[in-house]
Amino acid sequence: MATEFHNLQELRHSATLVTKVFIQRDYCEGTVCRFQTKFPSELDNRIERTLLEETVKTLNSCYAEAEKIGGQSYLEGCLACATAYIVFLCMETRYEKVLRKISGYVQEQNEKIYAPRGLLLTDPIERGMRVLEISVYEDRGSGSSSPSSSMSSAGSSAR
Repeated sequence: MATEFHNLQELRHSATLVTKVFIQRDYCEGTVCRFQTKFPSELDNRIERTLLEETVKTLNSCYAEAEKIGGQSYLEGCLACATAYIVFLCMETRYEKVLRKISGYVQEQNEKIYAPRGLLLTDPIERGMRVLEISVYEDRGSGSSSPSSSMSSAGSSAR
């Protein structure tokens, strides 16, 4: 497996974007926010299958937690109606708290797992929660002999 070592800052400033890989939403269980756990072939030589699947499963469980209706959600709704939604100017909803937690998780995964491999996971909220976007980078100094050269054509078909 070709492993390139980067930190997140190096990746954003000194590496060249080769392609983007998209993991689509999974609508098997309705419109609940859930992403497919199928491993994209474009990432074969970049990251272990189990690492990516673990990230996707964690994101899926976080989104399920965010969309779960419970006592707190019910109370927030009642409070919102009673105050003509003004309460949301001074209070963060449970859903927003979980989305912030997910953003932190994505940032942590980028620093620990994805950036060292020349990858960058984009927070799904930045793509309207339609896809998981993984950007594939290559060092500017390296040649086209890396596995990413075969990925550029595959990445364009994913769009």
